[in-house]
Amino acid sequence: MGHLVINPGTEKEKAFLKELLQKLGYESVEIDLEEAEDISLLDMMVKEKKGDYVLKKELLKVLE
Repeated sequence: MGHLVINPGTEKEKAFLKELLQKLGYESVEIDLEEAEDISLLDMMVKEKKGDYVLKKELLKVLE
């Protein structure tokens, strides 16, 4: 299942949304900007992967 990312404008809105989600029975997780960037980077890397990974030993053999 997919995930929903919400960026509330104020601390008051964030608190309201967290409380609402809890009352509705949904789990929420707060992440910082660095974690969000890491997730986005990983997502892009997975989408752009074209083939199998190559072992370092095999790559060095080709370059010799």
